Amino acid sequence: MASLRPFLSLSVLALVASPLVGQEQPRYRTCEELDRSLDELAALEGARMARLVHPLLSSAGMVAFEIASEGPVDRSARPTLLVLGGFDGLSLSGAEAAVACARALASPASPLSPEVSVVVIPCAARAALTSYRTQQRGDGGDDTPVDTDRDGNVDEDGPDDLDGDGLVLSMLVEDPAGGWVLSDDDRFLVPARALDAPRLALRPEGRDDDGDGRYNEDGPGGVALERNFPLERPVADPSAGALPLSQPAARALADFVLERRVFAVLSLQGAHGALASPGATAAIESWAAGDRALYELCVREFRTATGRAQAGAVSRRAARLVDQGGVAQDWFAVVGGALSLELAPWGPNVAVTARGPMLDARFERPADPDARPPLERDLRWRPYVDDVTGGAAFVPWTPHLIGGARVRIGGWKPWTIENPPPSELARALAGIERFALALAQGAPRLEFDVRAQRDGRIATLRARVRNVGRLPTSLASRSAVRAPSGVTLELALEEGQELLAGRELDELPTLAGGESSAEREWIVLAPEGSNLTLRAVAPWCNAVRVEVRP
Repeated sequence: MASLRPFLSLSVLALVASPLVGQEQPRYRTCEELDRSLDELAALEGARMARLVHPLLSSAGMVAFEIASEGPVDRSARPTLLVLGGFDGLSLSGAEAAVACARALASPASPLSPEVSVVVIPCAARAALTSYRTQQRGDGGDDTPVDTDRDGNVDEDGPDDLDGDGLVLSMLVEDPAGGWVLSDDDRFLVPARALDAPRLALRPEGRDDDGDGRYNEDGPGGVALERNFPLERPVADPSAGALPLSQPAARALADFVLERRVFAVLSLQGAHGALASPGATAAIESWAAGDRALYELCVREFRTATGRAQAGAVSRRAARLVDQGGVAQDWFAVVGGALSLELAPWGPNVAVTARGPMLDARFERPADPDARPPLERDLRWRPYVDDVTGGAAFVPWTPHLIGGARVRIGGWKPWTIENPPPSELARALAGIERFALALAQGAPRLEFDVRAQRDGRIATLRARVRNVGRLPTSLASRSAVRAPSGVTLELALEEGQELLAGRELDELPTLAGGESSAEREWIVLAPEGSNLTLRAVAPWCNAVRVEVRP
């Protein structure tokens, strides 16, 4: 098989190198403001960009925009790149990144191929993002009432600002059944072992509003749309929804992906700063291994577009340091058959490259040699909180007496982990629009290489199919719910023609970028002066047709 070719050209880099020049400095805007900014852009760009009127998405309250150059194939039938902003319900920077991608792709300077369409949904988890922006906290859930503690009531014991500092942070409660203890860095926790003490329960800051002896176990927050999908679905997790695709927005998006020829989904979300391939669970990570070369290619182009250092392909579970079932990214790949990528605008690798003096907030505080080191996530973020913010991003655990109970309040401040501070937003978005454009430009495209000759009424036809795009014609990993599909090659016989040798319908393997198929041959009994017609189509490609007169 031919090697996968780079798909980010120097010309593409030059054309979209500075999409924010002359524009307002990025800031966190409401979903309505983001929609208005793209409506205004669509009014300027005319035929190239418009709000997408789609019954499935509109009925679920999802606002989408379609970007496409004029071409012979209807937009809705073209291979489609789907860009989702903040589908995890937390990543406000992902929503801003989606708007930046739309601006770059819709620009007249953007060399967007007429072979593809791009659909951008800036606020994919609209209710959750709105809640997070308003409250500066959240768990990614929408506004669906959920009985988290299964007591027959919903949302009855939520967080409170107990110390009046204007922030609702986290709270440590001494509890013999608690699952945590302090690490050797007394800001961070590690799972408790059998003889560890004192054991701590970690809760959102707040009171025991319902008087059941527990703190903030059932606060406002609903279903996480991005985890409402029926693949490796978690058991007994109310935040994943009562049933798979029970949320209208999740169902609408799933139907849309199956309805359109979606060749790639770019989910702009997360706080790991990397480009993550499918595999939110070990089983899906193993399934995706067959496309390792494709994901490595994408990482190389990600490095080129953004300037970020990433050694190689990494699964979502490795990037996020947690296993999660039922996630949309995996479903888009396994069921939708799409190149499904998660790109996190913000992360510790992005945060620690902030310019400024090294503040080193911890150098005079020796660690307890008998305690365990922090968990990997906290180790990754510690250089940012210490050396960039001088400790200001983390509120130290401060003792309080609440209703006779001794608690400690502290934790990460808003705009530190899930999203960058507004002052760092532009840097977090840098280069993401270039990567999105490269994905669109890299879509596969089929061409024929045909030879034909005639001996009386006997015509001999030889042909190869070549993928002149930079991405393959489909995933190599096969779906458990769909029949294998490479490139379908058909000889369309006209009236009076008879196939003497060869296959009228043939299935070719998946073609990598720049790869040609093995040659196929047909011998046809055909009246003189008649044409021979070949058609080819693949999951990520427009159908192509060629007529030959031997």
